[in-house]
Amino acid sequence: MVSGNAPDSTGKPSGFSPSLRPGESKTSPRRLVAVERQRQSLELRKAGMTFAAIAVQLGYKDQRGAFYAVNTALKKVLRPPAESLRTLDLERLDTALLALWPRVRRGDDKAITTMLRVMERRARLLGLDSPIEVDLKDITPPPKELSDTELEEVIRNGRLLNAGGSRAQNN
Repeated sequence: MVSGNAPDSTGKPSGFSPSLRPGESKTSPRRLVAVERQRQSLELRKAGMTFAAIAVQLGYKDQRGAFYAVNTALKKVLRPPAESLRTLDLERLDTALLALWPRVRRGDDKAITTMLRVMERRARLLGLDSPIEVDLKDITPPPKELSDTELEEVIRNGRLLNAGGSRAQNN
């Protein structure tokens, strides 16, 4: 069992996600031990062990330490493959667009449709089509369309006539 599971300054057990201490290398023995415990925690969780059982087996203070270790390991394991896969997909989409481009320039309708589908996929992959929040209370209604008579009155006097033909009150 690995010891050294006292809570750190964040209240989380040490070893689950060791913060870099001043002057400490990312490959320091303490950090390497902590990363190995995270890996072991993830493997035990994949094997069906509870967080409490993982904590006992790997020497975490309680099941929260094991929970944090598993989640930290998952983030480390899943992030790089997802980013690599996204990059690979973008490269494939770019290659497809390059191959389609000569036919698009000639006006080939099928190639244009395919190009638009590739571009839509690329935009989704990059998050370019995220919804935009619009605050409707700040939108002013379009101005009222003026009749010829009202327009002449505005030009003459700078005021509008109301519906009865008399001058509208200035507020």
